[in-house]
Amino acid sequence: MTTVEVWLVDAARAPEPAEILLDDAEEARLATIRHAADRRRFTVAHSAVRRIAAGRLGVPPAEIRWILGRNGKPSLDGHRLQVNLSHSGDLVMVAVAEARAVGVDLQQVLPGLDATAMANRFYTPQEAALVERGGHDVFATLWARKEAVVKAAGDRLPRCLSVPVAGAQPRTVTHEGAEYRLADLPAPNGFRAAVALAGPDPFTVLAGSKLSDRQISGSWR
Repeated sequence: MTTVEVWLVDAARAPEPAEILLDDAEEARLATIRHAADRRRFTVAHSAVRRIAAGRLGVPPAEIRWILGRNGKPSLDGHRLQVNLSHSGDLVMVAVAEARAVGVDLQQVLPGLDATAMANRFYTPQEAALVERGGHDVFATLWARKEAVVKAAGDRLPRCLSVPVAGAQPRTVTHEGAEYRLADLPAPNGFRAAVALAGPDPFTVLAGSKLSDRQISGSWR
């Protein structure tokens, strides 16, 4: 059975990486970020995902190379290991799986959002009705599931918002004729999270361990 390892990193509490590990494309993106807190979150997140991938592959982090898919999803160049990153607020979630494409999403519950209007616009009628009854928590849960599927598929979010994902988890959903195994993940208070893998076969989820001697720690909550 496939195992998915998941790390949760608090970018606000993690120390600044002793060594900044960004490639040219990441450096270019960093240069466009204006606010210091956002720059720090970006640096911590992308340095952490590089160290996680390097640790799983047994190579120096500087040797990690990314290639972009048709819709911009990064994947490891020359390796079967699948890695995906999500961030919301100060939290960063990273999922790693062998061979099967993986998507992970972390969503902050936003009480100020007009969840009912958003659900009526983007979700299926059944899901919109669930949001109307359950409010912001239900909206964030469903959105995390949809984003996890679209990221596993390497597709764009608008093409996946109408995919039905409500109901007990784990389950298998279909997007563009392909099947994806979907499951909710534990998340801190005020957040919802989900992970999806390509194919209908079940998988297990394990917490990631500490992220190297750089003292950026990952925890499972």
